[in-house]
Amino acid sequence: MTPDASKGMSIAVTIAMVYAVFGAVWVLAGDTLLAALVEDRATMTMIQTWKGWAFVALSAGLIYVVGSRLLAAVEESERRYRLLFADSPEALVLYDPERLAVVEANAAAARLFGYEVQDIQGMRVADLLTDGGGEALRRELPRLRAKGGGSGLWQVRCRDGRVLDVATHGQEVRVTGRTLRLVLLMDVTARLRAEIQLLRTLDDLAAANGRVRELSHAISHDLQEPLRQISGFVQLLQRRYQGKLDDEAEQFIGFAVEGTGRLKALIRDVERFAIETAAQPVAVDANRVAAGVVDSLKPQIEDAGATVTVAPLPTVSADPEKLAVVFHALLDNAVKFRRLDVPCQVSVSAERHPGGAVFQVRDNGLGIEPEYIDSIFSLFRRLHTRDRIPGNGTGLALARKLVEAHGGRIWVESVAGGGSIFSFTLPEP
Repeated sequence: MTPDASKGMSIAVTIAMVYAVFGAVWVLAGDTLLAALVEDRATMTMIQTWKGWAFVALSAGLIYVVGSRLLAAVEESERRYRLLFADSPEALVLYDPERLAVVEANAAAARLFGYEVQDIQGMRVADLLTDGGGEALRRELPRLRAKGGGSGLWQVRCRDGRVLDVATHGQEVRVTGRTLRLVLLMDVTARLRAEIQLLRTLDDLAAANGRVRELSHAISHDLQEPLRQISGFVQLLQRRYQGKLDDEAEQFIGFAVEGTGRLKALIRDVERFAIETAAQPVAVDANRVAAGVVDSLKPQIEDAGATVTVAPLPTVSADPEKLAVVFHALLDNAVKFRRLDVPCQVSVSAERHPGGAVFQVRDNGLGIEPEYIDSIFSLFRRLHTRDRIPGNGTGLALARKLVEAHGGRIWVESVAGGGSIFSFTLPEP
């Protein structure tokens, strides 16, 4: 017997005992008192009759009070039942695990299956599941009984034939002495289909990325060989006929040599952009990475007369090689796009934020016009001609790609009076 049933039985026994004791005291005490005070039989009979009516009245009053309280308790119980079960917006089903039959279902569950509430009550659980679902549930019941409750994912068949994916969470309950299972049903069909579609899209995207990498590698490999031949013969012409041709011819040969050199660099940058994708993050000291990049850029920094200062940087979760590429792109960009009327100054700093760090590369260079803020990270996007500033426009695009591969983001802001601030985020280790 459950604790609630035992409590109810105890209350009923207590009320019966109180009523029995009250009746016995009323009868015995009343008769003894009358026998001592009244000798006339007719008078005693009349008094006993009135005593009986008084007992009936008191009993009726007691029954009325107790009954009113019990009815109020029943109404409160029904109100709670309606609130927690019948009128719940969640689909709830109560079924008998022995007979595998629905004992009761609320309106939300009936709507889920496409039935009326009275129609679904008494149905076999197997009739609500897809083929083989009933046997699967029967095999699962011993485990569910052992745990007392549990969750699962089932396919159910609605009245109109639709098949839904339903997540369930069941709990064993006792109702009027019977062991039943109360199950919460949640329709997850749309979510599962969206997840499946997302996985397929990710697989297709991964395959497409793989094909793009293969294509870019093949194109760069196939282009490099004829380009090397063209470059070699053009350079041979330049060396052999230097000083033997007129100025215009030598200028044309110079253009050809320069063009093949740019094309080599462009093919190399395209291949690098296509291949540099996957990151293998580890806990890395950003100070060491930044120092290595500054050292590798030392010739360019000295030629530009630039000053690069690096503030203390935090340890972050990143691929060291990929992080070095990001720093190289931003620092090289800051040195190249300097102003000629002021000494070039570049600073690298970082601030910790919840979940990671924000790095900043600040310069006092040419700055960026507001209309180019959003497009500057596009591949091959250039804001100046090659005659003025060399490059192919791949550095910032590659930096964005690598930062996003780490789960971060990168952006740029113009500084009043000239210069810009490139910021990017990386997660904590």
